[in-house]
Amino acid sequence: MSKDLKFLQSAFALAQIWSKDPSSKVAAVAVGDTPNLVAWGYNGFPPGIADTENRLFNREVKYSLVLHAEENALANATFPVRTLYVTHPPCQGCALRILGYRSVLRVVCAKPSPEFQDRWQASIKQTLALFEEAGVEYEEIDLWNSLPWTQQSPVP
Repeated sequence: MSKDLKFLQSAFALAQIWSKDPSSKVAAVAVGDTPNLVAWGYNGFPPGIADTENRLFNREVKYSLVLHAEENALANATFPVRTLYVTHPPCQGCALRILGYRSVLRVVCAKPSPEFQDRWQASIKQTLALFEEAGVEYEEIDLWNSLPWTQQSPVP
């Protein structure tokens, strides 16, 4: 299994374990110059803000308080981040924050589902344009066709 798949799979595991968001489990893994320089983040409220049911299940309130996984991973990194692995394509706001961090050279995420792609198409298009203009490499991995246990074996 490649390093990219390992970090992306780690992001998905972190999202399931740590994100309290009832509808969108998102996480990011920030990696430095070597694979042992790692920080991570998930979508959630800032430190000191309680994860109450009223806040988590009220979409308007939740969106006004939540920090995105990319923001948290970059905030947790105490080193220059070179590659950011994210469970979902970054929104335009996160793309700007990634560029503002100034050291990220590459963003890798799972290829989104057609439903996600349709819903967030405008934001993803803006993100890709920003990354291209700034020279940040962007890669989507078709996760479900890349992991050995998701591939169908021929049945005799």
